[in-house]
Amino acid sequence: MRFTLAALFFVGVFVSPLAAQAQGTSRYDIAGGYSYLHDQDISENLSKGWVVSVGGRVMKWLDAVGEVGGNHKTLSIPGDPPKIRVLALMGGPRLTGPGYRRLTPFGQVLFGAAWARTSVLDVGDSVRDFAYQPGAGVNWNLGPRVGIRLEGDYRIIRAEGSNSKEPRFVAAAVFGLGR
Repeated sequence: MRFTLAALFFVGVFVSPLAAQAQGTSRYDIAGGYSYLHDQDISENLSKGWVVSVGGRVMKWLDAVGEVGGNHKTLSIPGDPPKIRVLALMGGPRLTGPGYRRLTPFGQVLFGAAWARTSVLDVGDSVRDFAYQPGAGVNWNLGPRVGIRLEGDYRIIRAEGSNSKEPRFVAAAVFGLGR
């Protein structure tokens, strides 16, 4: 939680002076920031994470989005602790709602692949499966081309006839490009 607050503070302090409104006036946007993931199957929080996304305006209320992100954790077990890494590459539509002053709400559903890798004693195992990720959030527009995105997602990974679920929180800086 302290890392999340520090990341939000960092984004607010260093991005605010650039002032801009990332959603609404820009044709494209690029976002990058912090990702916090909870894996419900193993009941572990993967608090070390990152996310990068690119969006392009299709219509006033619709964007096409591509996203890549990863989370990892080293478990606290004596000896050679196991390492867990999750990576996702996804894309899909984002619906943007009407802006209220400086806040622009959005909802999205992304589809793609998720990779999970675990390693113990330098022996690793990796799996890749289909994933989809509904989510929603808000862009806090600081000016015409810069903002902060707060987003919540619920990633569902379809593997071997069952679903794995991974709720995720994202805090990112958003930069608008083009008109």
